[in-house]
Amino acid sequence: MPAIAIVFAVAAAFATQAKDENGSALVDAYIPMGPGQPCENTGLKCETTVLPNICTYQGQQAFGLEGLTSCSVDLYRD
Repeated sequence: MPAIAIVFAVAAAFATQAKDENGSALVDAYIPMGPGQPCENTGLKCETTVLPNICTYQGQQAFGLEGLTSCSVDLYRD
């Protein structure tokens, strides 16, 4: 039974990764709200692969989540 749970967990982890044929990942973009504050989801999806433009939302740079609470991963758009 534990082996089935491990196989399921690994399969679920791979299934949730949104990747295209180039290996880049589309992830939710967040805006930092300030020290000690949660990050706000913008509703945008941006790339983790370096592209010509930085991901922005209403003129502010948007980031991907690092861990559960820190939005500090640089994101990009075409």
